[in-house]
Amino acid sequence: MIIAVGALLLGPFAAQASQRTGEGLVAAVTGEVHARYYEGRVHHGRTEQSRLFQGASVGERTVITTGNNGHACIVLTPGALLHIPPNTRMEIQELRHAATGLPRSENDLVRRIRLNVDRGRVYVNAGTPTPSLDLQISLPVGQISAQGGTFSLAAEEGDEWSVVALEYELDVTPSNGDQARFSAGDSGRVTSGSAELTRSLRETDRHEFRLCAGYFRDIEAFRHHLLGFDVGGVSGYLGLADGPILLGTEAAIADVSPTFPPAQVTSATAPAPPPAALPDGRRWGERRIWDWWEQIGVIRGVNYVPSYAVNCTEIWMEDTFDPDVIDRELGWAQSLGFTSVRVQLQFQVWQADPVGFLDRMNTFLDLADRNGLTVVPVLFDDLNMAQREPSVGPQPDPVPGAHNAQWTPSPGPSIVQDQAQWDELEEFTRAVVRKFQRDRRVLYWDLYNTAGNDGLWELSLPFMDQAFNWVRDINPRQPVAVPAWRELNSPMAARKLERSDLITFHSFESPEMVEAKIQLLQRHDRPIIVSDWLMRQQRNDFENLLPIYSQYGVGWFSRGLVQGRTQMWIQQEGFQSEEHPDVWQHDVLTVDGEPFSEREVELIRSFSYLEGQTL
Repeated sequence: MIIAVGALLLGPFAAQASQRTGEGLVAAVTGEVHARYYEGRVHHGRTEQSRLFQGASVGERTVITTGNNGHACIVLTPGALLHIPPNTRMEIQELRHAATGLPRSENDLVRRIRLNVDRGRVYVNAGTPTPSLDLQISLPVGQISAQGGTFSLAAEEGDEWSVVALEYELDVTPSNGDQARFSAGDSGRVTSGSAELTRSLRETDRHEFRLCAGYFRDIEAFRHHLLGFDVGGVSGYLGLADGPILLGTEAAIADVSPTFPPAQVTSATAPAPPPAALPDGRRWGERRIWDWWEQIGVIRGVNYVPSYAVNCTEIWMEDTFDPDVIDRELGWAQSLGFTSVRVQLQFQVWQADPVGFLDRMNTFLDLADRNGLTVVPVLFDDLNMAQREPSVGPQPDPVPGAHNAQWTPSPGPSIVQDQAQWDELEEFTRAVVRKFQRDRRVLYWDLYNTAGNDGLWELSLPFMDQAFNWVRDINPRQPVAVPAWRELNSPMAARKLERSDLITFHSFESPEMVEAKIQLLQRHDRPIIVSDWLMRQQRNDFENLLPIYSQYGVGWFSRGLVQGRTQMWIQQEGFQSEEHPDVWQHDVLTVDGEPFSEREVELIRSFSYLEGQTL
């Protein structure tokens, strides 16, 4: 493998050759996705296989395969975007800018894209049709041709394939049958002998690009109607300071493109992305997030569950929501020196009562504001201590002697893994964020608590990416984050951090481990908040950690305000201390508002950032 910047198409606006190659630039990957490509000259037949990653660049003759959980969002620089879902195998056969004879202007160039899909599904966004785009996709049963548009192709039972034209039109030519034209909204079945329209477009077909939608929207800013995509601009958007990493060699490029001189495969610096055509809903720039950080002051926060609630469902249901208890306990929080509370929302409660849920959320924000506190709402959660799906209605009582045993997730693992049920999750996200998108009472939006918890891990990644996309589309005035909570060097943790405006993480480990993680995360050059911590029996306590947070200028939200039905002061199974079995794990106040430790109260009230550590 070599590293090359814009290796196959260094700036599509500046080519003079009559023919040149394009590239497939990977914008996002989740799960298992592999590419097999030529290593050395094609006629030598030597290939290598690599797991695809964001920022990889692949060229012609590359075969891409996705596993059971694999998704890839790929920019074909001549002018198309691909979403490759799980269990798909396809080959990039040709990516060219070509012309008949010597081109006199850009109008003489033809952007040629040739793909072969032999199993699975692909979703294609080729933009507004233009005469300069020649897009062909070969299937085992025939060929798809288009000059633009958005469409999906999927293998069905037997030798049938389904074709759905989402935008504009395309031609479908069976191997042994007559050509058929599909217009926007059409869908049909294709075999080797025929292509037939079978039904009009279903509303669900409009959401096939879920995972890649946010990238595709943003990357449109780099599409040129004649020349395809600006590699430097896309690289800048993806944060690839040194440009994409080419999988393959100069020799392989030269072999498939005799007119492309290998000497042109060089290094360069990707230019800054141009301004978006629409209101900017991308990740905040460093200057913007640091300006926000300077304005909000020191963050001394607490993760709050009212004492009456056994889980987040019981926080928000109309029958159990208790403003008087919340007001009293948030008053205690203010008196302790806390400045903000982080609170978990519950999709199921909104689903049952959308208007009432938003009214109760507004009441909660009012109560927090009255007590001098800002709020960090958490939209989703994979933590499932109860090991069951959430449900609205009377909640079970705490399990005697057990730590937080009735906590259920939001929305629940079955919905997280079923894209057919995401429409309501999108509606919930948009309803909540739109209502409070400019509300000064909201400090920032935490989209997903412990995403991937309870065995889901990367299965939650496609849904998490969609949550980012929905909120980015709204573009709230508050920043957006998803905390990393384990394996900070894992692909999933990296994805959370690279899409977040500020850096947040959870850690219930020793002070030494927490400090090491902060040092590791400083490389992002963004404000850092430890959004969940406090496990006293592990020395993860106020005495040991507040000096570290002060030294590094890190904000924080400790776990638990007041003893209640979650029983989070009880030591969790697997983390009990034989030496100190009675020390509280979480919480800082008794149900009557008395502190577990007066020394802790002193530390909270006096906490500040070490001078010079806020930037």
